[in-house]
Amino acid sequence: MEYLVILLLSTTGLQEIKLKTHGLNCSSMAEEWRKINTTYYSEKEGNPKLQGNYTKDGKLLVGHICK
Repeated sequence: MEYLVILLLSTTGLQEIKLKTHGLNCSSMAEEWRKINTTYYSEKEGNPKLQGNYTKDGKLLVGHICK
């Protein structure tokens, strides 16, 4: 069975969210997850080096893995 693993960075380190794909396209699922669960910021706290997609609770989306 294929899984989508979402990688998030928090103050405690790297966090993984593992989701079953149920036969759906893994990369498309990751894109939809990003659209629904994150907001893009061009900078955080006035620092452009902190740009990226963040969850509502402040975790940075690092990427995803299909396995």
